[in-house]
Amino acid sequence: MIAIKFLLATLFFLNPEDPSLETASVSAYAINTRTGKVIIDHNSRKSLMPGSCMKVVTTAAALQLLGPDFQFQTDLEYDGKIDADGILHGNLYIHGGGDPCLGSERIPPALSWQAQTHAWVLAVEKLGIRKIQGEVIGDAAAWEKALAVPSWNWEDLGNYYGAGACALSFHENAYTLTFVPASTVGAAAHLAGTEPPLWGVTLQTEVTTGPVGSGDQACIYGSEYSPIQAIRGTIPAGVKQFSIRGAIPNPPDFCARALLKALQDKGIAVQAKPLRPSSPRTAFHTTFSPPLKTIVHAVNQVSHNLYAEHLLKKIGEKVELQGSTLAGARAITQFWQQKHIDLKGFNMADGSGLSRKNMITAQQLVAILAEMKTSESFSYFLQSLPKKGTHLFAKSGSMAFVKAYAGYAGDIAFALLVNHSQDPDLVKKIDQFLSVLDQPSADENPAVPSKR
Repeated sequence: MIAIKFLLATLFFLNPEDPSLETASVSAYAINTRTGKVIIDHNSRKSLMPGSCMKVVTTAAALQLLGPDFQFQTDLEYDGKIDADGILHGNLYIHGGGDPCLGSERIPPALSWQAQTHAWVLAVEKLGIRKIQGEVIGDAAAWEKALAVPSWNWEDLGNYYGAGACALSFHENAYTLTFVPASTVGAAAHLAGTEPPLWGVTLQTEVTTGPVGSGDQACIYGSEYSPIQAIRGTIPAGVKQFSIRGAIPNPPDFCARALLKALQDKGIAVQAKPLRPSSPRTAFHTTFSPPLKTIVHAVNQVSHNLYAEHLLKKIGEKVELQGSTLAGARAITQFWQQKHIDLKGFNMADGSGLSRKNMITAQQLVAILAEMKTSESFSYFLQSLPKKGTHLFAKSGSMAFVKAYAGYAGDIAFALLVNHSQDPDLVKKIDQFLSVLDQPSADENPAVPSKR
């Protein structure tokens, strides 16, 4: 029954008489993972942009290559010596290991940025340090210096969803700007402040007040490590305050400054001038991330770009000893090839799907989904996918002129990719397609495996 249901749902969506699909590229593929029988095959070998469905490729590989219980770690270190008066004659380092959750309380037991810096201050005090002759240094050297992927759009880079992965990311490399709209449409909006504070960054705002109900029409423009970020566009009138989110341009510096401020607030003086290292570093405190299975859950449930890029670079570090986007993409591509998946036409430009240079076929997505059902990590992977109804688990992908879904309906693994559609009703049609798939059938097996 579910095979017939899927066929009917897909044929309904791919109605050849629908004029809205004339200029669009549509690809669909589905198989019964128990029997291997192909249920639907429509342009299934056409390479299309997947949007955030690329996270399926990344998270499925991460669970197998890194392991569901893997944890990132961040070390506090110092060089030089601590004398009898509690003076550190050296520098204090935050040695990043690629933890995407550091300074964010999104996934317990990870701490907020304030609580995390407080925990670090307590660790410094426990050593008996009362003064630091050197400076606090954020060390992100474990990975490449580049944060963002070269093919990401300029309009994405300064915004929170375009924050790049760093070996020392902090507070998800994001900050919140709060504006107060003017009473007159077209007048300048007032920037009330940011959270957290952006030390060393100048915000040049040209944001004006838009009509009531116009929503967030503001965009932040700025490249990584740039001390100047420009904000343009509008925020709506008729509200007391309105907030947007941006990408922290220099995460290691921000992290170091946050710890410096916390140390000073506790009365620990810091000279803030670097001293030449006079001895090897000594690690004295380690912060562990939540386990990878919970990070994967966040990646797919809320479509977290930064977390996905961290998984990509960590895989590159483990497999190729290079914490870079290119190394991670190569490692993941080779991993799926070793699983005997035909990757002709496949291109992995990033881990999140934000790049428009990502290319994949519906058949390749389904092959990865089918392969995951044989993995010991399948239960974690399945439960990371958003539940779209009674028994439908699927990851969506959405950006300008891209809409995609990939997931499971009982024993069926399916993928649907739509590119270049300008149909204003496309989302409604896909929702109808998914709702048909979600109708209960007598012969399907929607049970979710228990965690192993």
